Amino acid sequence: MKTIINFLFAICCFTSLIAQNSLVITAGPSLQNVTTSGLQSSLRPDYKFHHGLQAQVMWSQDFSPRFSLMTGLGYTEKGFRLNEGFDLDILNLPMEIGVEANTTLRYVELPLQMKYSFNDGPVSFYALAGPAIGYAMSGEVRTKANLIFDINLLRTKLDLNDNIYRRVELSGVLGLGGEIKFNQGALIAQVNYQQGFSRVIDNTLVDLRLKNYGFGMNIGYRLNL
Repeated sequence: MKTIINFLFAICCFTSLIAQNSLVITAGPSLQNVTTSGLQSSLRPDYKFHHGLQAQVMWSQDFSPRFSLMTGLGYTEKGFRLNEGFDLDILNLPMEIGVEANTTLRYVELPLQMKYSFNDGPVSFYALAGPAIGYAMSGEVRTKANLIFDINLLRTKLDLNDNIYRRVELSGVLGLGGEIKFNQGALIAQVNYQQGFSRVIDNTLVDLRLKNYGFGMNIGYRLNL
């Protein structure tokens, strides 16, 4: 047993020596929404995509020219929008009034992703996949009305300590990207899809359960260390 442990320790040390480390910084816009369960389909609101920000600082370790393991910290704005509208006749002029509620949840996340590069060269392409665990730091709902122009109405902070909210979220990430070697690293452009596995809202009173999902489009830079 001692021999086996020493052998595994030697392999780990050797891998750490030959592995290339790099720092990856990416940021960009995201489109986020929620899936609904529990409530009857006829009563479910029509959720719209929420526009937010996504950013990551990742530590990457290359174990071969094709395989890398990445982990670090991320920030993602998630949420959804609800729109309601009705028509009015003012001075014989038909007008439509709309009310929009935009819910934003701000997450700090710890991702763990495996990256596979399809080729090696000045320009390369890759796929990545892995889990992520996130924590909702804060949230708010912004409401506005639209008549001829937008009018901001209210900005309400969410009490995420309420029993209906689940601040810890487990999710999975899939992504595709490309790199162009530049100086001591590479320029990066990638798209990703993130699916929440755990509920972020679980309201047993009205039987409403929500899970996050969304898309991101990021650009950034990988610095070889």
